[in-house]
Amino acid sequence: MHSPPTPSFLSRLTSGRTRLAMLAVLAALALAPALSALAQTPTAPAATPAAPAAAAPLLPAAAAAQTVLDSARTVLDQVEATLERQLGDGELGGLRGRLDPVRDALGEAVRQIEPRLAEARDRLTQLGPKPAEGASEPAEARQQREEQTRVVGELDSRVKALKVQQVRLDQLGERITDRRRQLFTAQLFERSVPIVDPRFWIQLSEALPRLGLSARYLAEDWWHHLTEVAGISRIAAASGLGVIVAVILFWIYRQARRYGLYATPADVPASRLAAVKAAIRTALERSLVVPILAATPLLIIENFDLVLPRAQPIPFALFVAVLIVSVTRGVMQAVMAPGAPAYRLVNLPDPFAEALFASVRMAAWILATTAVALAFARVMIAPVAVTVFITGLSAIGICVVIFLFLRGTTERPVDSEDGGVPEASPAITPPPWAWTRPALWIAIAAIAVALVAGFTALAGFLASRIAGSVVIAAVTVMVLAFIDAIIAEWFGPSTVRGRSLSAAIGIRPDRLDLIGTLFGGALHVIILIASALAVFGPWGFGGAGASLEDALFGVRFAELRSLAVTLLGASVILAVGILMVRAVMSWLREKVLPRTGMDSGLQNSVATIVGYAAFALVASVVLRQIGLDLSNITIIAGALSVGIGFGLQSIVQNFVSGLILLAERPIRVGDSIVVKGEEGHVRKISVRSTEIETFDRATVILPNAELITGVVKNWTLSNTLSRISIAVRVAYDSDPDIVRDQLIAAACESRYIVQDPPPRVFLMRFGDNGLEFELRGVVTNVEYALTTRSDLQLTILSRFRQHGIIIAPPVQSVQSKAEPPKDPLEPGPAPEAPLRDAPGKPTGAKPAR
Repeated sequence: MHSPPTPSFLSRLTSGRTRLAMLAVLAALALAPALSALAQTPTAPAATPAAPAAAAPLLPAAAAAQTVLDSARTVLDQVEATLERQLGDGELGGLRGRLDPVRDALGEAVRQIEPRLAEARDRLTQLGPKPAEGASEPAEARQQREEQTRVVGELDSRVKALKVQQVRLDQLGERITDRRRQLFTAQLFERSVPIVDPRFWIQLSEALPRLGLSARYLAEDWWHHLTEVAGISRIAAASGLGVIVAVILFWIYRQARRYGLYATPADVPASRLAAVKAAIRTALERSLVVPILAATPLLIIENFDLVLPRAQPIPFALFVAVLIVSVTRGVMQAVMAPGAPAYRLVNLPDPFAEALFASVRMAAWILATTAVALAFARVMIAPVAVTVFITGLSAIGICVVIFLFLRGTTERPVDSEDGGVPEASPAITPPPWAWTRPALWIAIAAIAVALVAGFTALAGFLASRIAGSVVIAAVTVMVLAFIDAIIAEWFGPSTVRGRSLSAAIGIRPDRLDLIGTLFGGALHVIILIASALAVFGPWGFGGAGASLEDALFGVRFAELRSLAVTLLGASVILAVGILMVRAVMSWLREKVLPRTGMDSGLQNSVATIVGYAAFALVASVVLRQIGLDLSNITIIAGALSVGIGFGLQSIVQNFVSGLILLAERPIRVGDSIVVKGEEGHVRKISVRSTEIETFDRATVILPNAELITGVVKNWTLSNTLSRISIAVRVAYDSDPDIVRDQLIAAACESRYIVQDPPPRVFLMRFGDNGLEFELRGVVTNVEYALTTRSDLQLTILSRFRQHGIIIAPPVQSVQSKAEPPKDPLEPGPAPEAPLRDAPGKPTGAKPAR
C-alpha cells in the first residue's frame, strides 16, 4: 500500500489562494440575490392591493436566505455523495475545507433572518388574537393579520430549513472526523513483518535490487527532463539567476553580520529581560537564516521547471529537513545556552544542558534524514520493506540517542579515598524534571516493544513525538520566560518602567503588580494549553497547510473562539461594573451622604444597601451576557430551597438579620455596645456579620443573628450621654454639708459633666466605720466616662485633703480557722522525743500558734 503523490512545494504554498477563491465564490452566490433584489424596482399588480409598508423589507431577506439554502444543499449533497467512496486523508481534509464556507454562510443567513422573524412576530402580537367566529373585524386589520401571518410563516420556514442544514453539516463534519480518525488509527497501528524477523530481511534483500533499478530509472527520467523538456537554455538561465541571487544573499549576509548577526552577547546579561531577548534573537537567527538560504535555490529550480513532476516531494522534503535541523538547533541553543550559563533560561547544570542540546540536535538530524529518505522512497515507489526499514531505523536511532543521554547524565556514587565502600551522597531534593528520566526509559521500552511486535509506524511515531515534544517544551519555556520578564519589567513596583506606568495610569504600584501577576498567569495558562495541544495533537494531517482544527480531529475552534469572546466580554463587563460600583460608592460615602445631615450609622446603612443593589445589577448583566436566563436561576434557587432550609439555615438567618439591622437600625456604626461579654464600638455592619472593636483594639466578629436574637446593651442608642456614680466613705466626725459641697464642686469643675440635669450627692447609708456618700452625674459622651471618673476621684481626693476630711478606711475582718472536733475513739499521735543539743539536754519546744 503506497501513499498517493504529494502536492508540489508551490502548490502547497498556493493552496490558501484556492480556499480564498472558494470563499469569495460562495459569498458572491449568497449575496447575489440580495443585490439583485435591491437593484430591481418592486412593482405590484394593479388588481392586488398594496401590502403594508412594514412587511416589504422582510421578503428580500427570505429570498436571500433561500438562495443560501439552495447553495448549501448543493454543496452538502456533493460532499455526502463523495463520502460514499474510499478517500485518503488529503481528500477528507479537502471535503472538510468545503464545509467551512457553507457553515459560515448558513450562520450568517440565520443571524440575518432571525431579527426579521422576531420583528414580524412582534407586529403579529400587536394585532392581537384572531376574533371568534361571527365576530366583526375591520378589513384593514384582517388584511394586516393575514399578511403578517404569511410573513411569519415564510420566515419561520426559512429559519427552520437553515437550521436543518446546519445540523446536517455538523453531522457530515463528524463523519469526516470519524473517517480521518479511523484512517489515522489504521495507519498508526498497521502491522508489518517485525524487523527482528528473518522474513523481513529476506523481503528487504529482495527489494533492494528493485530499489536500485527504480533509482536508475529516476535518474534517467530526471536527466531526460533536464535535457529534453527544460533544455540547456533554461538550465543556463536558472544557473545565472542562481549566481546573481547567491551574490546578493552573500552581500546581505555580510551586511547583516556587520550589523550584529550572530553577534556574541556580553558575558553577563544586564537583566532577565536582556537574557530573554538574547535568547529570542539567537533562536530567530539560527532558525531562519539557513532555511531562507536553502529555500532560494529550491524556488529557482521549481520556477524554472527543473524538477521531474513525479519527484516534486524531494525538494519539499529537503526544505523540511533543513527547517527541522535549523529550528531545533536555534531553539535549543537559545534555551540551553551551552557554554553560556548566564543566558540559560532554565536552571540546569552545565553537563546536563550540554548533553540535552547535543542529544536533541542528533535526534533532529535523524528525523531530517528520515524525511528525505521517505520522500525518495515515495518517489521511487519503494516496496513496503524499504519504508519499514527507514522508519524502524529512525526509531532505533532516536532510542540510541535517548539511551546515551540517560546514561551520560546519570549521577554515579563518589568513590571513597581509601578505595573502600563508595561514599553515600547527601540526600538532595530531586529537580522538577526528575520525572522525565523514568518516562524516557518507559518510552524506550515502548518503542522497542512496538518494533519487535511489528508496529513500526507506531514506533516511528513515538520516537518523532518525543523529539518534537522536547523542542515544543523549549519553545514554551522561552515564551514563558519572555512573558515573565516583560511583566516584571513593566508591572514591577520597584522598576522604573513599572513606576512610570503606574503613575501614567493612576493606580498604586502594588495594584499594578497584582494586575501584572494576574495577566501573566492568564497568559501562562493560554501558552501551556497551546503547548499541550501541540504535543498531544496528531501530527501530519492535511500536509503543510493543515489548520489547528485539522490537527485536532475537527475541534470547532470557531465555537471555542465565540465562547472565549463571550466569556471575555462578560469578564470585561464584570470588571468595569465593579470599578464603577466602587467609584459610585466612594462618591456616595465621601461626597453625597455627609451632606445629607444623616448620622454615620444611617449613612452606612444607605451606602451598604445601595452597594449590594448595584452589585446585584452588575451580576444580572453579566449573567445575561453569558446567556443565562434569570428565570432558570430562579428555578434552580427554588430547587435549592430545601438545602438552604437545612444546610444553609444559619447563613440565611444571619443574612436576614443583617438586613433587619440595616433597616431597623437598633445598632449603628459607632455605637458602644456590650454583647456576649464583649464591650466595644461597632465599626462595620454587613449582611452576614458585624465587626466590634474592643477597648483593647481587638476586633470581634459577631454573626448578625446574635445581635437580633440575643441581649445587647447599647450605650448610645438614643444619645451618647452616660451616667457615672462615685461612692465615697468619710469618717463620722466629718461635716456632711462640707462633704456634699466639695463633691458637687468637684463635679461642676469637670468639663465632661453636664449641668442639666445637674450633678447630685446622696447620703446612701451609715456604715460600720463611716458615712457613705455617692456622687452622681451625667457625662456628655459615654466614651469619656472612664476618664471623667478618674479625674473626679483625683479632684475629690485633693479637695478632701484641703478641708481636712478623712476618708474612712474599709472594714477589715479577721477570721480564724477552727480545728474540727476530734473523735474520742481515734488514737492520738505518738509523742515525739524532744530534740537535744547535747545528751540529756533538750533544745526546747516551738511555741504553739
